[in-house]
Amino acid sequence: MLEFDFDLKNYTNIKKLTTGFNDFEPFLENINSKDSIITIGGRPSMGKTSFALSICNYLLIEKHKVLYVSLDYSKEEIEKRFIENKIKAKIEKKNSLLVNNAINFYKNSNLSILAQTNLDIEKLEETIKDVKPDFLFIDYIQLLKIPKAPNLTEATNLVIYEIKRIARENNLCVFLLSQLSRNPETRINKRPILSDLRNGSLLEELSDVVVMIYRENYYEMNNEILLAEILIRKNNSGLLGNFCLKFNNGFFENMDNLEKL
Repeated sequence: MLEFDFDLKNYTNIKKLTTGFNDFEPFLENINSKDSIITIGGRPSMGKTSFALSICNYLLIEKHKVLYVSLDYSKEEIEKRFIENKIKAKIEKKNSLLVNNAINFYKNSNLSILAQTNLDIEKLEETIKDVKPDFLFIDYIQLLKIPKAPNLTEATNLVIYEIKRIARENNLCVFLLSQLSRNPETRINKRPILSDLRNGSLLEELSDVVVMIYRENYYEMNNEILLAEILIRKNNSGLLGNFCLKFNNGFFENMDNLEKL
């Protein structure tokens, strides 16, 4: 006879995922903070890293252990971006006291950074077993070294399968940053859709949530538009829809002080 081992007590004790973005929370009500993959997609310079760093900073305030894997920036560059995201300003425009306070925050936090080009799955998994994080950020997925395979699609799929396996085996919530194809630029409505994920069929399939970032002033070059639209294009356990964040000087903030659309 097939055994059925579902334990309601364990299920009701699952810790929900929170990000610090108030209007994001309703979309994440049924997302487990363990064993989930959340993909953040956007065109270059749309704000993927800044959005991820904001979530990361909130998780650190909540005393979670976070591993941030940067495949696009050096360790010094990503540390600088962490500090700027914390103080919501460029370092050169703020006094040294705020910068030093941010540095002390990170020194006393549970943040680990792995900044390495040409990183493969084996090295990533070794680091995860050593750090034992609660949350993993990969910035960005297309820069992970792919294994040998008959073609690029199969190689990319192997990487995504491995990340899903690692998430399950290590009880990890993984945030995957992903580039998008150029398709949005060919449409009148340039808001990204799921099919814009670069090498994305399996990435879409194995992600629990797919979030995409759209800023009108990215295309219109209107600096007066201080809004970013966060589009929930896939959600295995909840709502689809969108919400807005304030976006100013490259940093995301809740719209508490702005009129909500």
